[in-house]
Amino acid sequence: MRKIIPELTDKDLVARFITQLNQQATQEILDELTANQYSHNSLLAMVKDWNLFHEFCTLKQVTALPASVTAVRLFIEHEASRRKYSTIRRYVVTIGLIHRILALKDPTSNPQVLHTMNFYRAEKKNDAKDTVAFEKKHLEKLNHRLCHSQHASDIRNLAVYFLMFECALKRSELKQLTLADMHVDDENTIAIQIGSQTYPLSVDAVTALKNWCELLPSLTPDTPLFSAIDRHGNIKSTALDDSSIYRIQRAASTMLGLEVWFSGQSSRVGKVKDLAKQGLKLKEIQFYGRWLSPAMPYQYLGDKGNAEAEMVVFKRFKPID
Repeated sequence: MRKIIPELTDKDLVARFITQLNQQATQEILDELTANQYSHNSLLAMVKDWNLFHEFCTLKQVTALPASVTAVRLFIEHEASRRKYSTIRRYVVTIGLIHRILALKDPTSNPQVLHTMNFYRAEKKNDAKDTVAFEKKHLEKLNHRLCHSQHASDIRNLAVYFLMFECALKRSELKQLTLADMHVDDENTIAIQIGSQTYPLSVDAVTALKNWCELLPSLTPDTPLFSAIDRHGNIKSTALDDSSIYRIQRAASTMLGLEVWFSGQSSRVGKVKDLAKQGLKLKEIQFYGRWLSPAMPYQYLGDKGNAEAEMVVFKRFKPID
């Protein structure tokens, strides 16, 4: 959903923000500026983006706020030598957002900047690496390695790997799961509820999940299904955050001795390929993974032509919230 953040009209407040942001951004400053509309991780990214731009402007001895069109264009060209297009675009979005909230002329909407961004979008079209698939063979190896471990983190992580693969979970979905989303039909059958869909788990996944649930200190319906574990091995009552899930996925790559890293989409990519091998049609795969468009299943299956065509259709007809 698009954030609705009104422009600031208080001249004294605008002047204060300009002074602060012409020094350096902090999470607290940007949280206040954006009316508390963004998550912790989004704010961290925005702080990093703005401070990088501010550092560039300082080196060039120009003002970061308000920024000139030339400063933004040169910044883009400087970063393009080492960054992906998606990263550069994020920088530009952050710069433009801050200018718009402060009711300053947005340099990122200038034709020169737009032309520069279009140039790098075309030039860097193929610079994004494909997501590494977390496949069933990886899950089987991890199960063999971790199924007899007595360490709480190993027990939890194995259950995480099973659910992320078998339910094609996004990180945001995983961290929101509670015990109320786990349906136990009998001693040997467990299904996970995600929205309106139910996903029966395999025998090994059921075993892994049961082993983890036996360690949970609380078993109320609103208890997070997967919680944090501190450095002393104590299971906390708080749900996993994005950084914890990120580390769990990286740990899988390390344990398997891979030279590549699993990402937040790896399990979904692997599940798409697994479902395709089972003979499911694309629409069935799309439904299974809860995608609004078939673009990403096409992308994960290597059909980039259809993926790009579906992305165009989806962007054109996607309803505006």
